[in-house]
Amino acid sequence: MPEITQRDWRTNRILRWFLGLRSSQMVLTSFLLLIALGTLLFYLPWSTEEGHGLCLLDAFFMATSASCVTGLTVMNVDSELTAFGKVVLFFLMQLGGVGMMALGTFLAVFLGARLHLRDRIVLQESLNQGTVGGIIHSALAMVSYTIGIELFFAALFAVYFWDTLGWHGIAYGVFHAASTFCNAGFDIVGDFSEISKNGSDAFVLLGTALPILLGGLGFKVLEEVWRVRRFSRFSLHTKLVLVTSFLLVVLGTVVVFLFEARNGLTLGSIPPNDKLLNAFFMSVSSRTGGYASFDVAGARPGTLLFFCLMMFVGASPASTGGGIKTTTFAVILLTCWSVLRGQRDAVIFGRTITPEIRAKALTVFVIGALWLSFAFNLLVIFDDGAHSVLYVLFETLAAFSTGFGLGITTEWGTPEKLVLIATMLVGRVGILTFMLSIVEQKAQRIKYPSESIIIG
Repeated sequence: MPEITQRDWRTNRILRWFLGLRSSQMVLTSFLLLIALGTLLFYLPWSTEEGHGLCLLDAFFMATSASCVTGLTVMNVDSELTAFGKVVLFFLMQLGGVGMMALGTFLAVFLGARLHLRDRIVLQESLNQGTVGGIIHSALAMVSYTIGIELFFAALFAVYFWDTLGWHGIAYGVFHAASTFCNAGFDIVGDFSEISKNGSDAFVLLGTALPILLGGLGFKVLEEVWRVRRFSRFSLHTKLVLVTSFLLVVLGTVVVFLFEARNGLTLGSIPPNDKLLNAFFMSVSSRTGGYASFDVAGARPGTLLFFCLMMFVGASPASTGGGIKTTTFAVILLTCWSVLRGQRDAVIFGRTITPEIRAKALTVFVIGALWLSFAFNLLVIFDDGAHSVLYVLFETLAAFSTGFGLGITTEWGTPEKLVLIATMLVGRVGILTFMLSIVEQKAQRIKYPSESIIIG
């Protein structure tokens, strides 16, 4: 019988501890491990041009921002990161956008490994799916769609930028395709403003907006649209995502156009024909994309507040974006409408939304708002009046929903960055998954009598 060494004993102990975690805790742990690895790599001297690496806090911040595909940065990515640092950034946002669980499943199936029920449950939690059935197929489709879409847009951008960037255009095309589809918002070309410099370039704006839209819809929706191709035969989830996303894009385009068309600091300084295109781009990117076609700091306060609301909603479930998700927002509105009309059920497209889903949507909405209120107030205290309250609110929502920031993160110290790091992690993992990982669930065995409460 072979002798068990102390190292083997420790390894087995760690393995038993990990296998004893709940599925939500495993999802959170996977992100924490990815962030820890990214922090170590950014800390290495090879990651920065100056040759000393990022300080530990900045390395931690950049690793979290990349892994949670947030796009907030404390540095000029183009000029300060080496090729090694940019490669690290690329793989972190790729793993964070697609999900380590999905990629792990893809590799396991590719290598012929069998996945047990517990593995499928963890994967279900990671992908935010309603059932375990077909979860392996969903994970494989998720990776396949990611590779296919990113390669397509990478080729387009590589060809487009070949004349001006040469071989660097290929690297830019690959990085930009991954950053846009993963809704990460990182740019390795242009001193924080490469997209802004192409505000009148329809190819750049549409080529950036389209992968942001596709990544934000969610892989379940992409697969169903590709496979079914008829709206009437789509599932309720897909219908709700498509309709809600369409209405949000239209609403955002109209609001940005009306608010900023005469603002000389934003849309007022560009030709009339480009105003609507830029308004559309900002509507798409404001929720989770992280790119901007004009200087967001110059926008009117009403526009900034509207962007905050858009970022709070965010992308759709099982996507690369953050926020409370479009379906949560839609279910909340439908529930309110049914109450106002005196109807017991919330009905859409001839289907009733179950009370369990409505309760879950309300929970996500309330806990998300509470977390943001807590983080926002902490940042206001730590900021100590250095920036306007609206700017602090904007940066808080940007961290939560993987949206674009105003650039004030580079001016903040350790306390503010730690608050943003926690908010980025919560926004990417999902507020409900995060809370389930730290709150122990207990089955209610005793049913108590009910009693009426006056509401309103």
